Amino acid sequence: MKMNNYRVEKRMKIFLFYLLMLLICTVVIFPLYFVLISSFKNMADVYMMPPKLLGFKPIFDHYKYIFKSQHYGTYIFNSGFIGILSTLFSLLLGIPAAYAIAREKMKGAALFILIARLLPAMSFLLPYYFVFSKLKLIDTFCPLILSHMVLSLPLVVWLMEEFIAGIPVDLDEAAIIDGCSRAKCCWSIIVPISKSGIATCTILSFLGSWNNFQFALVLSGTRTRTLPVTLQYFVSGADIRWGRMLSATIVVILPAIIITLILQKYIIQGMTAGAVKG
Repeated sequence: MKMNNYRVEKRMKIFLFYLLMLLICTVVIFPLYFVLISSFKNMADVYMMPPKLLGFKPIFDHYKYIFKSQHYGTYIFNSGFIGILSTLFSLLLGIPAAYAIAREKMKGAALFILIARLLPAMSFLLPYYFVFSKLKLIDTFCPLILSHMVLSLPLVVWLMEEFIAGIPVDLDEAAIIDGCSRAKCCWSIIVPISKSGIATCTILSFLGSWNNFQFALVLSGTRTRTLPVTLQYFVSGADIRWGRMLSATIVVILPAIIITLILQKYIIQGMTAGAVKG
């Protein structure tokens, strides 16, 4: 009797678990599915209530419009170029900084970097705009790359400092005895060991740059406009061009979703390793 009760209880827990997972997936995935199918509908189907989730004739007019008339290929290049360079420079500066903080045990510097990461973006945006407008650099890639580094560089230092702190100091000491400098020790010994942490920082920094709206809205122009900024141009005083906006939304979020799905194991490995070693 007790065995039967145990089996019933176990099956009930499994059922509730899968039910909870189904509810969570529905809440997360259904809005994405709705946006995706709506981007392939004509305007009549978009405004239909209740909406058609299946059984409509898909069209590609909205995607043709945003790529041919709105130059979305250029915006994809701009977002990718800014994201790659801001991430690369953040890693080149952040990894040595994290190494120095971890090895010298500069907890005050680590706290300062964490505070800088938590500050609202608007606290940097107005001074940046003032400086770069005086230098006549608005609508160039330089201010966008630097402004995105304001967000990604503290993230790299904060995550890598915890990761490097868990690597035994004996490795550094042995390398120094063999004639390595501190800089060579950092790049030749610590960096190869910290691949999962670096991968995590790279992914999070690039996605943060790709999705950034505030800095790009103020510091970009017609030549350097990025994808998130363009979504607002489908809203006018008269109406909202839902089909085109939803198509553009898919173009914006699809690369981020693909990158996250492909590289999620590196994010988990990096976060877990940093948590355990720290």
